Amino acid sequence: MQTWRARPVLTEASVSQNKSEGHRQNQMEKFDIYQTITNLIVERLESGVVPWHMPWKTAGGVPCNLISKKPYRSINFWYLLSFGFERPYFLTFNQVKELGGYVKKGSHSYLISFWKMLEVEKEGTLEEVPYLRYYRVFHIDDVEGVPENKIPANECFDHEFDPISSCDKLVEFWTDSPVIELGKQKACYIPGLDKVQMPNPRTFYRDEEYYSTLFHELVHSVGHPKRLNRHSKFPDHQFGSKDYSQDYPNFNIIQN
Repeated sequence: MQTWRARPVLTEASVSQNKSEGHRQNQMEKFDIYQTITNLIVERLESGVVPWHMPWKTAGGVPCNLISKKPYRSINFWYLLSFGFERPYFLTFNQVKELGGYVKKGSHSYLISFWKMLEVEKEGTLEEVPYLRYYRVFHIDDVEGVPENKIPANECFDHEFDPISSCDKLVEFWTDSPVIELGKQKACYIPGLDKVQMPNPRTFYRDEEYYSTLFHELVHSVGHPKRLNRHSKFPDHQFGSKDYSQDYPNFNIIQN
């Protein structure tokens, strides 16, 4: 497990021995955990995924450690959830070995971070300082040799969906609305087919989040040529593209 100091965060090494400030500064320049986490979030955003805004889970449930069964929290939860894995289980390299398995060659690990407050004695007094740690985990699909009886059955999030009639009427009375398909793995609008795809309403954590997601995708659809025809002016719908960035203010005006 690796650690780092910043802002001023202590590492295990800095707790046990008094390293010089110059040495710690050099180490910080080599690896900045805060910048690394920021880069991971930006990477997901640029791929078209907003890690903290996925209000449904079509399969697998909450990302958690396979052995401890403890769910990941804070940004780790949203970061791992954003990849849309069918199974939500993760293991450290040592945990894989303990279960008699091995990591597939070329597999990608995922960074997990956490911090807590440590009491450190300084000039005769105790002070609390942030203590940041990070480690890496592998998704269960990148592991082989783990006994199947150690891996729980894969189930999606499910609850009794209670339709909101006023929201349903907005869609029902829209005469030229796009086709809406339910039961998909993700929510999206497909301009070429003029079609909105949505997960099953039962897989959303809250009923209101189903409708907010649906309306978000429907607002994208008003740019179709038979409606406001924004798509002819901004044909590249890829997240992060120039057309997307130019059209997004129009999208927000309509949505709000």
